[in-house]
Amino acid sequence: MWMILPICCLAILHIAGDHVAVIPDLASILGNKEVYVSTLYIFIIFGLLLSTILVWIGVKTGEELVVVMKELYGLQGKRILAFVILSVCIPASALTGGYYAAQVLHILTGISPLVASFICLLLFSVLAAGYGRCLLILSNYIGLLLVPLLLILLFLFDFKLDIVMPRFSSVNWQLVLGLLGYNVGGMWSILVVEMGAYLSQKGYIAICLILLAKSVEGVFTILIAYLVLVANISGPLALAGIVSQVGGAAMVFTFNIILFCTFTNTMVPAMLVNARQVSSIIQISFLPALTVAGIIIYLVSCMRFTTILWIMSYSGFIMIVFIIYTAYLVHKYRENQQ
Repeated sequence: MWMILPICCLAILHIAGDHVAVIPDLASILGNKEVYVSTLYIFIIFGLLLSTILVWIGVKTGEELVVVMKELYGLQGKRILAFVILSVCIPASALTGGYYAAQVLHILTGISPLVASFICLLLFSVLAAGYGRCLLILSNYIGLLLVPLLLILLFLFDFKLDIVMPRFSSVNWQLVLGLLGYNVGGMWSILVVEMGAYLSQKGYIAICLILLAKSVEGVFTILIAYLVLVANISGPLALAGIVSQVGGAAMVFTFNIILFCTFTNTMVPAMLVNARQVSSIIQISFLPALTVAGIIIYLVSCMRFTTILWIMSYSGFIMIVFIIYTAYLVHKYRENQQ
């Protein structure tokens, strides 16, 4: 049970993050069911593979990713890791905290998205700095309601599952790279390696548990994708449109509150990660680093949605190469020690 509990928490955290915002909205952006479904299937498969590599690094080294980087790359290892993580975390944070959280706040209050984005990032930064702990705890509890609410939504929404067969030739590879960077890179890579190190005494059982968590996440992703396709609702926040079809204004308001709390729960640790990486690179204390990270994220969030995804496709490719190369170095390092 002590092993399954952290894995379940990790899966719930990830399901409640990008899967309720970006992935549902991609259906209207791509406009082609076959391309959309094919891209998601490939994204899920590659996500499983990369997560397996990450947890393998943790199991084999028994160390956190920062320690592994110092052993492999020397004194510059921490700085290299910081650059790679920021290349993914900055656009991902801009998308989650600067774009989607702002959209929810805009719906709830009516203030303009640009002002809402600034308020959201300021709130997340203040919480990341250690202020308002009671508010963050409350947000964590409210955010836990999202996954059960979405499962109820799947049962309440009357839809026939029209299976769309994926085709390899229909895959949008640029989008796959962007989703992989958003889903597997950045903060997730640190968490999975740390989880692998935490469960390293259990060996390959830890890898199987991470695979199980990612598989559950994949099934949930496909169900959400088909729900959005059948409902034929475009973004932003396509899931909120589906909620409005099932329930009334009160249900939509409740959903948006829970969704905002979910984004808060995702963004507070993300802002911590961003600040620490900025601090590692330019050698400044935490609060100035947090301010610099917040300003950069806000500027990126002002870009178009598709532009941010385009940036993430390149940063996702960098992250994939980094993960594979690090795993190779760990393998060679262990061989030399034997």
